[in-house]
Amino acid sequence: MKKHLEGLLQLAIVEASKGGALKSTSLPPLIVEVPKDPTFGDLATPIAMGLARAERRSPKAIAETLVAHLQDPDGLVDSTEIAGPGYLNFRFSPRFWKRCLADLEAADCGVESLGKGERVLVEFVSGNPTGPLHVGHGRGAVTGDVVARLLQASGFSVVREYYVNDAGRQIDVLGRSVLARLRQVLGEDAPLPEDGYPGEYLLDLARDRREELLAAVAATLGEPLPADLEARRALLARDPEQAAPACAREAARLIMDIIRDDLALCGIRFDLFVSEQALRDRGAIRAGLEDLAARGLLYEKDGARWFRSTQFGDDKDRVVERGNGELTYFASDVGYHRDKLERGFERLVNVWGADHHGYIARVRAAIEALGRSADVLRVLLVQIVHLTRSGAPVRMGKRSGEFVPLREIVEEVGSDAARFFFLLRKADSQLEFDLDLAKKQGSDNPVFYVQYAHARCCSLFRQAAAAGLEAPDIADVEVERLSSPEEVELIRKLALFPDVVRDATADLEPHRIVFHLIELAGCFHRFYNQHRVLGDEPAVSLARLYLAKSVHHVVGYGLGLLGVRAPESM
Repeated sequence: MKKHLEGLLQLAIVEASKGGALKSTSLPPLIVEVPKDPTFGDLATPIAMGLARAERRSPKAIAETLVAHLQDPDGLVDSTEIAGPGYLNFRFSPRFWKRCLADLEAADCGVESLGKGERVLVEFVSGNPTGPLHVGHGRGAVTGDVVARLLQASGFSVVREYYVNDAGRQIDVLGRSVLARLRQVLGEDAPLPEDGYPGEYLLDLARDRREELLAAVAATLGEPLPADLEARRALLARDPEQAAPACAREAARLIMDIIRDDLALCGIRFDLFVSEQALRDRGAIRAGLEDLAARGLLYEKDGARWFRSTQFGDDKDRVVERGNGELTYFASDVGYHRDKLERGFERLVNVWGADHHGYIARVRAAIEALGRSADVLRVLLVQIVHLTRSGAPVRMGKRSGEFVPLREIVEEVGSDAARFFFLLRKADSQLEFDLDLAKKQGSDNPVFYVQYAHARCCSLFRQAAAAGLEAPDIADVEVERLSSPEEVELIRKLALFPDVVRDATADLEPHRIVFHLIELAGCFHRFYNQHRVLGDEPAVSLARLYLAKSVHHVVGYGLGLLGVRAPESM
């Protein structure tokens, strides 16, 4: 819808500049808005105010010039009005709406190919393999998944990646915690380490996967796995310095299996799982540091090795290697992002928790230091989720210790509701997730409301088929018959869908799709409740049936972008 108007305005500027009425030959950054009050028109733009400084004329005079040079051979614009200090308000003709609706008939609903095959790596979730995913991970997972879907639908070549943080201190803590739990399972009074992971989920793991964990310890120590209980206790006590790392490696593997299952339950897939330990083992992390060193960007101070990140906009230099030779978390970030670029990706999208805000500047600095523009990286920060039930906060369970597991939520409300609700706010805004509302089968539940619009369309098609009618193609529709406020509102909302997808993709803001689908469903339900779709005069019934066909297609496609089912009956 907006694209058509952009074309008309661009042509008007070119024509005005040819005759000397304007100096400008191209559009400034164009803002096109849907007026809140429909009496102001279908679309409005402050373009004249955007040109005022360069033209050194009043916005109103520029608006008059644009209107005078507006060429509309196809009769798309019904009327144009100059309002206020220089706003241009446009009202479109049925021919324009017919063209917009025709665009929506394509399988992709007329979504633009912005990417043209450009390779993008979307890295998201990347939770430590130290426990199951919690609801915060779930919000990040759904956000990343839908961002990837949007990019793919818009013509980018997308790879989804999970970075497994299976090296460093958290894995050491995991190993010692699992070793303690395994000894408890064998009947010993073994306390958790002071810094160990609380909750009973590791006790469950030690109990349920005891044989695998014990076998991993035995293999590390070069011994057969004993069957006798006392011999097993002795095995674990023989060399804790080797037993704990063995427990860590096996537990991380088992927990990653659980994480994959939890993601699958939520309808999320990954193309690649990249292990931090594997990157270290093949020298990729060290290679990142040596690349910086070769560029003269590392220096020694206080026994540690530092990166000159302040040269690239960071607020302070960063330690990459401690005096004892231990690599910092940031060193892994440097090596990992260098590895991403070495694999040929032209854009990188990272979906991180809001607590990683401080890492953005230093990672961008590292990318620039490695010889690439920092703009290849875009970071989405995902804020925390507040779960409520009956108006009260939901407390963590003792089995998890410090969080509410994602699986519990998905199993309670279903994947569709979980995904939809995780996207009900912009990612960097905190989210209140009402469990009671998510399960409710009624119009105040937004996912039910949108899915019901799709199901209601399917019901209409079944009724029409019983009456011998089939939803027509746009060529056979008299769009001028759709003139009531509810019909025009619905057409306008449908026509805006490709613009919403374009903007959501460009800004990496999947919540925009959710908001638009809720508004579109509302328009359809109001139209449906006010007008008979079937049983009116044939031309009107066919036109309204076509509207239902467009709603069915757009809502179905939009829900597909969100990874949410589009049911045919409810």
